[in-house]
Amino acid sequence: MEHPDRLERLPMTMGYFRLILRCFGDSREKRRALLEGTGVRERELRDSSAEISLFQQVRQVENVNAACGSGWAFSQPELWNPTAHGALGVAMLSAPTLGEGLAILKQYAHVRAPFFNLQIREHGNALHLIYKLTIPLLEEQWRPMIEISYVSVRALLAAALGRPPTEVIFRFSCRRPAHAGSEYAALGERIEFGAATNTIVMPKSWMAIPSTLGDASLFRRAIAELQVALERLENPLDFRARVERLLRTMPDGRLNTDAVARALGVSRRTLARRLQNASSPFRTLLDDELKTRAARMIASRSISRSDMAEALGYRDPTSFSRACRRWFPRKQKRRPF
Repeated sequence: MEHPDRLERLPMTMGYFRLILRCFGDSREKRRALLEGTGVRERELRDSSAEISLFQQVRQVENVNAACGSGWAFSQPELWNPTAHGALGVAMLSAPTLGEGLAILKQYAHVRAPFFNLQIREHGNALHLIYKLTIPLLEEQWRPMIEISYVSVRALLAAALGRPPTEVIFRFSCRRPAHAGSEYAALGERIEFGAATNTIVMPKSWMAIPSTLGDASLFRRAIAELQVALERLENPLDFRARVERLLRTMPDGRLNTDAVARALGVSRRTLARRLQNASSPFRTLLDDELKTRAARMIASRSISRSDMAEALGYRDPTSFSRACRRWFPRKQKRRPF
C-alpha cells in the first residue's frame, strides 16, 4: 500500500530554488555557498523543465541559514510575491471567490512545496489552514519554508480582499525565535508560538467573498497547468531516475531501502517492484552511488579510510576495503585499501 502522505509527489519544482539563489546569491562566493552539497549544476538552473528533490531544497535552506542566519525569509519581499508561486499564485488570485482560491491551495500546494500537506478545517466561525509536514525535518529546516508560505498566503489574501488581512492569526509550532520582530513586521501582531501545529486561522465568512482579481479565463488556464504538473508528479515516467536522484542528495551514512521508500512515499515492496520492472534493483543503484561517493573521497586524498567507511555507512574499515577492491580492482595496485 502507498504511504498515506504520498511523498512520491517528489520531485519538486525548481522555482523556489532559483528564486532563493537569485535573492541571496548576489556574488560568486555566495552563489557557490548556496549551491554547496545540493548537487544542482548551473546547466540545470538554466533548464526551465528541470526539477529537484525535496532534499535538495532542504539542503539549500540549510546553506542560507548558515550564510544569512535566521529570519532571512522576511528579508526579501520577492520571496512572497504572488508571482513567485507560478500557476498556483495565479489560480488563487483569479479564483471567483476566496474560498475557491483556498481550495486550490489545498489541492495543489504540494506540487510546488511537497514538504507539507495542507488541511482545511472549520472550527465554529473560524477556518484553519493546517500545515502537516510530510517528512521529519528539524525546526531550522522547516521554519524558513513555513515562514515563506505564511507571508505568501498573507499577500495572496490581501490581494484577494483588496486590504490587509489583519484578522488572520498565524500559529507556529515552535518557540518564539530570536527574529520574532521580523515575523511581526511581516505578518502583523496576531502571531502565536508553541502551538500544536503550524496553522493559519481566518474568519470562515471570508470564503464567500468575491476575489477582487477574479478572472474566469485565467483561472481555468492556471488550473489546467497545475493539473498537468500534478499528473506529471504522480505518474513519473522514470522511477529509476527519481531513486538515483534521491540517493545522490541524501546525507552521508548507509542509504537503505527503508529511507528511500519512505522519502518516495511507497512501501519497500512497491519500491522493489518498480525498480525490478526497470531492470534496476535497489541494491545495484545503491552500490553505484556508494562507489561514486567513495571515488570522490579517495580522489580528495584528505579523508582517512576509517572516516570514509563511517561516511558511507560501513560497519568497519575492513568492510569498506572489501567494497573498494570490488569497485576499483585496478587501483588496488597503486593504493591498497
